[in-house]
Amino acid sequence: MAPRVIASAALGALAGALACSGSSVGPPPSSPRIDYVDGAIEPLLVRGQAVVLEGFGFGNVQGNGTVQFTRTSGGVVPATVAPGSWSDRALQAVVPDSAASGPVVLTTADGRRLSATVHVLPHVVFDPATLTWQSRTAFPPFPVGVALAAGAEPAGGGLNVVVYAAGGAEPLSGDSAFLTDSGVNLARVAPGGAIGTWSRPRDLPAKRAFAAVAIANRYNSRFLGRALYVIGGIDFAGRARATVYQSLASADTALGAFTPIEPLPVPVAGAIAVVRRGRIYVMGGADSVGRPQANVFVGRIGVDGHIDGWYAQPALPSPRAYGGGVVLDTHVRVFGGIGDSAPPGGGLDTLRPRLAAGDGAPVSLFSGFFTGAWAPGGPALPAGRSQFATLYLDDVVLLVGGLYASAGTNQAETIAGFVIGGDSLGDFSGPVGTNSIAGLGGGTLVGPAGVSWLDGDGSPHGVVIGGIDLVTRERRAGAWGF
Repeated sequence: MAPRVIASAALGALAGALACSGSSVGPPPSSPRIDYVDGAIEPLLVRGQAVVLEGFGFGNVQGNGTVQFTRTSGGVVPATVAPGSWSDRALQAVVPDSAASGPVVLTTADGRRLSATVHVLPHVVFDPATLTWQSRTAFPPFPVGVALAAGAEPAGGGLNVVVYAAGGAEPLSGDSAFLTDSGVNLARVAPGGAIGTWSRPRDLPAKRAFAAVAIANRYNSRFLGRALYVIGGIDFAGRARATVYQSLASADTALGAFTPIEPLPVPVAGAIAVVRRGRIYVMGGADSVGRPQANVFVGRIGVDGHIDGWYAQPALPSPRAYGGGVVLDTHVRVFGGIGDSAPPGGGLDTLRPRLAAGDGAPVSLFSGFFTGAWAPGGPALPAGRSQFATLYLDDVVLLVGGLYASAGTNQAETIAGFVIGGDSLGDFSGPVGTNSIAGLGGGTLVGPAGVSWLDGDGSPHGVVIGGIDLVTRERRAGAWGF
């Protein structure tokens, strides 16, 4: 299959402009409808979040038009529509505090009613001061450089949540070399955050570590089916690759064979990878010889499950690998990482400089493309830090483990930054929590993998697995969650 890669900033800007204006390529739609809400066919939403409705036939002016959600106590509740956002093909609204799962109905100025199904979860505020780590089911072999993602699907009034773990490695002689693995493991998550038994239903066509992974379904993307993507990573020789592998699944735990699809424009490992509103953001990372890069690419998961091109976006102000990042409503924030060449995985050299400053850039809530250049002044860390797990919990972002000045004593194992107004991220501070992974016997973790998700009642959970113990220089196969 011929790759469908677009790495042109000009084309990316054009696509962003078209998406923002509601234009599309090809003949106009034949009938008014809501196609997508928050970038998905049947999305999982949280009360209070901003969402975008996309479709056709909304009318060019709001007039008496309304957007209404199902109310928890019965009937409907109106949503606030952002001033000036109403157009014939898109608008922005806020999920009401009393919204419930069911139809969202858009009524146009001339009385036409358009509807789509949404699943609404309560907004449960996470307090990092109450964070309490618990041991979870240990991960199988090759626990270093694993890529994690969590997939959620509504079921029986709750959510089925599955954690997917792709690739990984066993360290050889500390951090000098890695024996990479091709395994893809998964485990079902119980309400409350407990991890079930890990199974290995599929292998990748090639060995990978320090890759990125994403899961797509009708609840978080435009794809009607289910797909798992493994993006980049190092191969058996320790060199970064540009490959993207896709597995189509018949059920949330039944993966199909992995096949190569649209590759990244350049090889990358240890990139900051974020999935938001049906789009995959790949930022920074190291090239095939370990040099950090400043590249930024955005790819949208298409209706056929492929990536609708990898679009080059404004480059980071400086190269950055093995750091963290989040995509908020209209801004992207990155923080931490390494700016100089390093061995695969970032290495364990405590004298290598780490980045403490963050950068930010504006992004369109409608198109998902960047609307301006990066600028310094993003969230700052207390000290330079790299190779940590990033857990995004809506109101707060947790950074767990990694290399920093006092890492050997675990003085700041978990630090937190608060999300302000849904679109700004404050500086990180800590430590936070009532206990520590090190205190549970987990060691001083460098390079752990982490992922977060919501329960059916809206409560946030997360898990951190694997990594190398900085003190013993041995790998850790444990898992810890909350």
